Amino acid sequence: LVAYELGASGSMASVSFQSAAMGSVFARFPRVLLVHRAGEPAGRALYIFLVAGPAPAQGTGMARVVHLAIPRGESAGSLARMYGVFRAFNSACAQTQLLLVDPDLPQRPALAQAFPTAEVQLSVFHLCKRLQVQIQQLTLDGRAERLILATLSDTMYAATKSNRRKMHALLRDLVAPDLLPQLHTDWLLDDEIWATHRERTWGESIYYLRDLEMVTQGLSEVFSAGLSLESCITSLAQHYQNPQSSSPAAKLEPTENPEGDSDEEINRRTEERIKQSLKDICTEPAVQLCLSEFAVVQKSVQLIGTGEDALSIQVLEDAHTVDLKGLSSCTCHFSQVFQLPCRHILAALNSDRKTLQPEMLDRQWQKGSDAHQARRDSADGLLEILKSSWNESLDKSLLVSFLAEEISRLLIHCNREEFERRYRTLRELADSWIGPYIKVKL
Repeated sequence: LVAYELGASGSMASVSFQSAAMGSVFARFPRVLLVHRAGEPAGRALYIFLVAGPAPAQGTGMARVVHLAIPRGESAGSLARMYGVFRAFNSACAQTQLLLVDPDLPQRPALAQAFPTAEVQLSVFHLCKRLQVQIQQLTLDGRAERLILATLSDTMYAATKSNRRKMHALLRDLVAPDLLPQLHTDWLLDDEIWATHRERTWGESIYYLRDLEMVTQGLSEVFSAGLSLESCITSLAQHYQNPQSSSPAAKLEPTENPEGDSDEEINRRTEERIKQSLKDICTEPAVQLCLSEFAVVQKSVQLIGTGEDALSIQVLEDAHTVDLKGLSSCTCHFSQVFQLPCRHILAALNSDRKTLQPEMLDRQWQKGSDAHQARRDSADGLLEILKSSWNESLDKSLLVSFLAEEISRLLIHCNREEFERRYRTLRELADSWIGPYIKVKL
């Protein structure tokens, strides 16, 4: 089904498109409809209509798309005509009970008038993406930003009242008061906004948010190419039918496969090469740590999105960002503390059919380096822990070891005044904890 308007020159000025498959999906899942708007440099806008309730059983996230439209403009009248076309194409609109929208969606009353029996509510997907961008623009301290974004991920995947209150309190404590109004932190405490999303399990939330990210990003990229409306709607329809052709994963360089081996065989060989590269380059403790991380990658679903200079890697957990320049760092705790290839970096290597390179590794973990020789004793101790059977005492021992090393690092990398203050505080804590008359060597 296609509806369009012609401009004064006779060229297409607006278009609405819906395939039979799209109409079938909406007829089955009409209760909750999400409306996403994507802009492009020429000033046109693409409106994507998606079902936001239960996901269709088959296909990729693109199976959620039920209608595509490029209106003539974004006046109330133009958008009302666009929504009217959607209703004309879909008799199941009478069953729509909830409309989820971007906070910045233009002319929201026009949408409400087109669906008089449905409630219009903010979309959690759009709310969280907006909040994520705003937080990254605040130029907060690195640790504060990572803590806020990690807490936001927890809230997105488990939208409990406790998690939302925690996120709200964190923003209130770490963001300057004059900046809080633009973040709309009150949205976090609004139960009505989160009601539908809260019904999803942790796993359902992951796949729902992944579907929306993949669909909106893929279609927005096609739309932003600046084609004529005739060519644009054709390209959008082709992308809907074959989303893999321009999906983020497809942007990675293909691996040569002259033997015509199966994907399973290629994956097996890639994993073996990654393991061998770890053994060739890394010290033994580093090998043990990284192999444990890689084991998680091999047993988990990898969700990969891409930006201009970073990959978003999610391995059935909170998403983290891998620096694409050398694949040498990631925002996760393992990478930050150990400065070793984590499960997310290894997932990126595995997906791109690449192996570990020396320049991706901190020198202290490389075989034969001066830093390696200087830390050999501590590394041997760590190796003994790694090789031992795990129990509670070893867990505590490793925790104490890491904590001591982190405290030492913080004491070394600060100015004299800060050092004196931190050392004095540590001195008082040690003396008061173990005994006021016993001087403990720090």
